[in-house]
This record gives sequence, C-alpha cells and structure tokens, in this order.
Amino acid sequence: MDGAEQPVQNEQDLAYYNELAEKARQLSTTSDWQLGSMEFENIRLKWGEGPQIDDEQKKALFAEVLEAQKTFDEARRAWYEKQNERKAANLEKREGLIKRLSEVIEQKKWSQFNEVAALQRKFEDVRPLPPAAESQNERFNALLETFNKHKVEYLVKMREKEEENLMIKLTILDKIKGVAVSAGPDTSDWKQLDEQIEGLSQQWRKVGRVIKEKSDEIWQQYKDARDAYLARKMEFNKEYKAELEKNIKLREQLVAGAEELLKEEDLALASKEMNILHRRWKEAGPVPKEKSDELWDKFKVLFDKFNEVRNENIDEIRAKEQENLELKEALCEKAEAFLNDESDVNRKDVIENLYQEWNAIGPVPKRRTRKLWKRFKDAIDGIQKKRREHFKELRNEQKDNLRRKREIAERIIVLSEQDEMEEALTEVKALQQEFMGIGFVPIKFKNKVWDDYRAACDVFFKALRSSGRQSAGTETTGRSQPRSASSAPTGTHGEIKHRQNEIFRLRKESDKLNETILQYSDTKTYIKPNKKGLQLRDELQDKIDKAQIQLDKKIAEIESLKKEIDELGKASEE
Repeated sequence: MDGAEQPVQNEQDLAYYNELAEKARQLSTTSDWQLGSMEFENIRLKWGEGPQIDDEQKKALFAEVLEAQKTFDEARRAWYEKQNERKAANLEKREGLIKRLSEVIEQKKWSQFNEVAALQRKFEDVRPLPPAAESQNERFNALLETFNKHKVEYLVKMREKEEENLMIKLTILDKIKGVAVSAGPDTSDWKQLDEQIEGLSQQWRKVGRVIKEKSDEIWQQYKDARDAYLARKMEFNKEYKAELEKNIKLREQLVAGAEELLKEEDLALASKEMNILHRRWKEAGPVPKEKSDELWDKFKVLFDKFNEVRNENIDEIRAKEQENLELKEALCEKAEAFLNDESDVNRKDVIENLYQEWNAIGPVPKRRTRKLWKRFKDAIDGIQKKRREHFKELRNEQKDNLRRKREIAERIIVLSEQDEMEEALTEVKALQQEFMGIGFVPIKFKNKVWDDYRAACDVFFKALRSSGRQSAGTETTGRSQPRSASSAPTGTHGEIKHRQNEIFRLRKESDKLNETILQYSDTKTYIKPNKKGLQLRDELQDKIDKAQIQLDKKIAEIESLKKEIDELGKASEE
C-alpha cells in the first residue's frame, strides 16, 4: 500500500513545480511591469516552500523560471529606457512651447489669443514627463500670467478702437445717404456721383472692424445706402438703366445656354462650355437685386443638374477627352509636317485651316491641355515664321525690281543724249518692253518709279522729235488714258499705244491690289488665335479673297491686251 502511494505523491509534487514554471513563462510576455514583478516574487517564495522532488528535475524547472524572469526584466528595462527617452523629448518639446510664448510676449502680440490658447493646450497635453518638468510649469505659468495681463489691456484698447470705428462708419454712412438723396431727375453728372460713392466706399473699407454687437447692423445700413443710390440711379439715369437691362439679357442668355448644354450629347464638350458659362457669369456686369437672385437661382439649378449628369457619366467624358487628345496630337503632327513643305507652308489658308480643325475638336484631359496647346502653338509659330520669311523674300524681290526699273529710266535718259537716235529708239523700245515685264515693286515707291520712267520717256521722245525723226506711233510713254472709242488714237500704231496705256493702268492697279494682299496676309500672322482674333482673321481673309478676285481679273485683262498688241503688230508688218 505504501509503495503505490509513493509514485502518485511524486507526480503531484512535480506538477506543483511545473505550474509555477508555466506561470513564469506566461509572465515573461506581460507589459504590466508592477504586477509581473510581484508575481515573479511570489513564484520564488512558493518555490522555496514546495515539496521535495528529484534535485535534477527541480533545477531544470527553476532554470526555466529564471529564463522567463530574465526575458521579463529585459523587456521592462527596454520599456523604461524608451520612456525616459520620450520624457526627455517631451521636456525639449515643452521648452519649444515656452520659447514661442516668450516670443509672443517680447513682440507684444497681445492679439494672438488663439495661438496662446493652442500653446497652453499643447503644453498641458505633453506626457509623460520627468520630475524636472515642475520648473517648466512654473516658467510657463508665469509667462501665461504676463500675457493675460496685457491681453486685458489690449482688449480694452481694441474695444475703444472699435467704438471709434463705429462712429467713423456712421459718419461715412451719412455722406453716402446724402449723395443718394441728391441723385434725381435733374442730375446731369452721374459720373461725379459715382466717384463720390466709390470714394466713400473705399474709406468705409479702410476703417477697421466695429464692436461685434453692431457689426451686422452697420453692414446692413451700408448695403441699404448703396442700394438706395443705385435704385435712384436706375430710375433717373437712362444709360445706367440700359446697361442693367443689357446685363439682364446677357445673364438670361447664359441661362438659356446652360439649358441647351443639358441637351448636348458630347458631355466632354458640354463640360468645357459649362465652365466657360460659369466664368462669364462671374464676369457679367451688375443687375438689379430682384433679378440677380432670380437669375442666379435658375442658373445654379441648371449648373448643379449638369454636374450631376457629368458625375454620372464621368467615364464617358474621360473616354471622349482621350479621343480628342489623340485627334489633337495627330493635328500637331500635321502642323509640324507643314514646316518641311514649302508649297504648303506658304499657302494663305494653311494656318486658318489648322485653327479651324483645332477648334472643331473638343476638350482634352485638363492635365494635358497646356502642354498640347504649346506644342500646337509652337508649330503654328514655326509656320508663321516661315511665311514671314517668304514675304521677306517677296519684298527683297520687289526691291530688286525697283532697282531694275530705276536703271531702265536712267538708261532712257542717257539714250536721249545719243547722236544716232534711230539706234537709240530701237533700244528704248526694248527697254520699254523690259520695264513692262518686270514684276511688282514696293508700294511706297510704285508711283515714284512710274513717274520717273514716264518722265524719262518724255525726255527721250522730245529729243527724238527735235532730231527731225517722225515719232508717230512710236512715242510710247505709258500715260494712262481712258479706254473709249472717242479718245483712242486712230491707226494701227495708235491702237497699239492705246492698249499699252491700258496695260500700264492695269499694272498700276494690280500693284496696289497685290501689295494690299501681302499686307493683309502678313498682318494675319501676328493676330492671336483667341475668339476676337479669329473673327478678325476671317474679316482679313474676306478682304484678301475679294482683292485676289480683282487682281485675277486685271491680270487676265493684261494678258488679253498683250495678245491684241501682238496681233496688231503682226498686221502692221504685213
């Protein structure tokens, strides 16, 4: 019986120590440092009071207890070290708050109520702290007491200032009311009254705030006084009333535009246009208050309704903007390709067509708008630069034509001094033909070079007549004469001369038309592609087209006259 009880007793004793070891292992992970320390102390006491078991087993289990307590002690030590670091950091943080409060006091910023209150909250909320923090509390509270003392003095002065401001604003109000009362049917200089009202309003805005309990009341009085003036102005000033009515119509148009955009299927385009309408609404002039609220309510309802539709279909809008982005990128490539094509870049309609294509494409993603526009504008600027270079070449060519025509006039003068006038006449005729074949000259020299040429011809043929040479039919000076049956010279030579005079006249008119076309075309390259600029471009293009039609007709007439001259010349030789 004693032998059977002994093993059972040993198992119970061993279980006693195993329970203590297991409890130690559990305590090794706790963060309740006070409880953990007490429990480990209890384990040690219980361990010493426990029953007798095998020494080796008891030592092995106690080693586990020691290992668990070591883990617990290391964790507790690390935690306390970290706490000490936090306390030191918090101490430094509170020093910063004390420094800032000192600066407020040194700079006498007694109106910084909110900031000081925030500093106080932060100072009190900083935890944990070491014992040395007590001295910080004393310093901070002393500074706070100093600030509060001056704050009271400041509030008293501020109250006095606000009451003074109230009196000033009441005085300004009386003046505004006086101006409003003075406005009436006999007022002739509304501009002067407007300037008075605006000047008084500026004075009002410069005056500081008034005591809080009077703030709303004084503001309403100011607003009512201005409204009273505007009401009398609308009643007695026809121009102002017309302006308000115009603004009402504009805002009604913006409301109608918003209604139309709700029907637009292209939501990306509608979104862009709605934003434009909203901006134009803000820029629109004033309207009477009763209409202002009414129209704004209508516009806002439409604007909000559109925003709901836009938000519901945002994926569709983004897809459309992406499609537009690809189209505009392709158009940029097209514009850039023109820079390498001389025949296309000098076409008068190339830039206009590019702008029309660009404007026909809807909006792109906002983040890409500026960069894409810059790329397109750079290409347009490049085309404009090449066009200006092209027109510069034309001007240089005209200058060369001017030089050649002057040389011909000078040569004819020289020939008028020759002894052999028959030979000189042959050369003069050739020079006259050459002169007529030379192209345009700069418009400002056109009349002068023509007059010089005509005078040279007159000098030559006068010298020819003086030499005894019969000049009938050969004196071709290029004087303009009306092309009529009654005034036209008779005979073959007279017919030729008459047609030559007509050619001179037509060339003169053609020169003027061509210069007009060049000037308009050159001007278009400097016009910005905004709404107003595009309208101006269209007007200039219309003038260019009309001038070109006239120029083409005159060139056709010149060619026809040249053929008639050739036929008459052949008939005379026969």
